[in-house]
Amino acid sequence: MAQESGKQETSLRNTVVLVLTGLAYVLFHLRLGANSAAIFSGTLAQMLLTAPYAIGFTYLLLYLYRRISRERVRPHWTRILRIFFTMGILFAFFFALYEHGGGDPYKEGATSAAGFWQDVLQMLR
Repeated sequence: MAQESGKQETSLRNTVVLVLTGLAYVLFHLRLGANSAAIFSGTLAQMLLTAPYAIGFTYLLLYLYRRISRERVRPHWTRILRIFFTMGILFAFFFALYEHGGGDPYKEGATSAAGFWQDVLQMLR
């Protein structure tokens, strides 16, 4: 009976952690706009921009996990989803830093670092 109770607590804990990680994933991808449509489209565009990176790194981490672990089985889908959310949070954070630094990931060749170094070189001349 006690073992059943512990299993339910663990299941509830995993579910709560999965939901909180999912909410943090959405929060980190949230992009503000003038209206609801702009917020939704900006957030969706950000999620689609970071999804390939998160999927790739999740795949690599799962591959390493299976190689290193003694049991060569795939982890439960909730753990895989939590790893994906965590990778997505990390990429969303770094893309947000890039955007707030003046960069625009949707324009080609638009990097604030290049403009910064051009200004530095002009001041040195």
